[in-house]
Amino acid sequence: MMKSTNAATYNSPAKTKINYNAYEEGQFNDFLRKLMLVEGEIENAKIELALNPDFNCEDAFRIFELNGRGFLNACDLKCGLNLIGVIPTDQEVRLLMKRFDLLKEGSINYADFFDMVVPFEKDYRNMVENRLPNSCCDCRCPEVFCPGTICSLRKLFNLIINFENEINNMRKLFGTLRLKINDIFGLLDCIRKGYFTNSDLLVYLKNKCLLGLNKNADLLFIRLDKERCGKIYLREIEDELQTLY
Repeated sequence: MMKSTNAATYNSPAKTKINYNAYEEGQFNDFLRKLMLVEGEIENAKIELALNPDFNCEDAFRIFELNGRGFLNACDLKCGLNLIGVIPTDQEVRLLMKRFDLLKEGSINYADFFDMVVPFEKDYRNMVENRLPNSCCDCRCPEVFCPGTICSLRKLFNLIINFENEINNMRKLFGTLRLKINDIFGLLDCIRKGYFTNSDLLVYLKNKCLLGLNKNADLLFIRLDKERCGKIYLREIEDELQTLY
């Protein structure tokens, strides 16, 4: 009888650890599920914007850009958003910069902005790329678009801001978990290559019953692949999970 009690006492901590790790992995899976939902809905809003026949990225960029510099800082971004009727807080502007300043230089270049407002789906992307600007004026002028297009642009940015706030709140949870970033990364880089690919991500999502729409999984990979090299490294996961406030 004594031997049986000791065995039960010995096995208990290991069982608790396994359950705890499973819970934390579940939290990370919920985070991935949320990112896929977010990126899918944002892509749909971008498609809605792209279907406005007068929308083009050059004119949109000029609403935000100052003096033809070719990039936007946080102040430019906030001012441009105000011009189209979006009034973000300073914290929300920081979240947008975190999301779209891929080079971490404190600015958003034209390529970053293009990805911000144009769908990744090839047909829509080509459609927007082939449109010429409506104006050759370099001034910040939202009136270059019709009211319906400005409404779609406003809707897109409000959606992005609201979702980035939700995601940032989810990030805060990871600071309370014992599962470290290396452990989280190891869930996806399961054979320790030092990175994971889109195929690795799809296998993980399928094994965890998270796959859903392949389109959303591809959008998730694009979001995580901040260096746009087809491979996701530990530093990119660290950046995605880092909270701002």
